[in-house]
Amino acid sequence: MQPAELDARYLPGVLQEIAELIGLPATLKLVESYGGVRLYVPKRIDDDHALARLIGLDNARLLSDAYGAEEHFDIPRAVAATRAVRDMQIRTDRKTMTHRELALKYGLTERQIRNILQEEDDDRQVGLF
Repeated sequence: MQPAELDARYLPGVLQEIAELIGLPATLKLVESYGGVRLYVPKRIDDDHALARLIGLDNARLLSDAYGAEEHFDIPRAVAATRAVRDMQIRTDRKTMTHRELALKYGLTERQIRNILQEEDDDRQVGLF
């Protein structure tokens, strides 16, 4: 499952608006780089601007058209969304990796990995009934 398949309801309001504008994958890149800090979007963006390099020139220009030269605004950390993406990646990686390898890759404990994978197994069980 890719970040594009993540339900946007995990995102705070301003990020939902941004995701509608530039798409969820680009929005998650913004969160990864700027989550928890203020962001200023200039009115004009060229291909060498940090935002253009991060999310692509077309997406950066869409942001500029919508938010350019406004006050700085906070980019939420979107913890629920980033956790959901991480958990989806763990569930995908479980096919080829052990719990130990997953724990090391994602900086979690093996118990946390088991809990994440158990949640998916529990959801599957409920669907059977």
